[in-house]
Amino acid sequence: MNYTAKQFHLHYIAQYRLIVKSTYQYDTLYVLDEQDQLLVYMKFESNHPNEEALKLLSLPFQQVYVSVPTNHVTFIPETLFQASDLDKYAAFMENPGRELTHTELDFLNIHALYQYDVLLLQRWKSLFPEATFIPEFQLNLLQARPHIPLKGEVLGLVMHQAITAMFLFINGQFQFYNSFEITGEDDLSYYLLNVFEQFSLRDQVSKILVSGTDIEESYIEKLQRFSASDVQRLEASKPALALDQLERSISASYLLDLPTCVS
Repeated sequence: MNYTAKQFHLHYIAQYRLIVKSTYQYDTLYVLDEQDQLLVYMKFESNHPNEEALKLLSLPFQQVYVSVPTNHVTFIPETLFQASDLDKYAAFMENPGRELTHTELDFLNIHALYQYDVLLLQRWKSLFPEATFIPEFQLNLLQARPHIPLKGEVLGLVMHQAITAMFLFINGQFQFYNSFEITGEDDLSYYLLNVFEQFSLRDQVSKILVSGTDIEESYIEKLQRFSASDVQRLEASKPALALDQLERSISASYLLDLPTCVS
């Protein structure tokens, strides 16, 4: 469903926050005001935006936060990272000639190197030149951080359309992050079992965290078999205030935390 509150007023655009999740298939937009009230929610095909979406994207938002796909993400411990070696790291990327982006994840004492999808990046830069681009792996790990104990294994999954990001912490230490195309329970089981085998995990991990926008209940049931405790669903740390009756999956979407990555 798409939603626009009657309290959405064009003369307050400069005070609103636009949050964008863009993929190869769909774009998802949220507009919030200074009181964290959700004024607009839209989801549409990236290549076929409707008239309402085109009008919204033509507005002069000044606070824009965008997440677009990243490629070939590499994590390097703080103790090993050297900024002077960025050119050397680029040689190992899928597209060595493409711009390499670097982000420091100080809450994990690691650095992340990655490349944005060029076409999507340029599309949103042309629409909002001053937008802040945030890699979603940063959001995923930041949201998981408060739920990572010093003992035990924590497996995290973030599901969006057919792509699932998976990450693992063991005894409080970050161990693994990757994204997979998962279109059914068999795919989910395959990648879960690969992670369990790769890290010599027991039949069940201590905890499983799940967030996303397209979470199948059958997946939750499957994940429960791999967890020693109830599967924990992560939402925005501060859900939006819904001015009308809205599904919680919209008003509490994990994507609403995207601006917190730069605050």
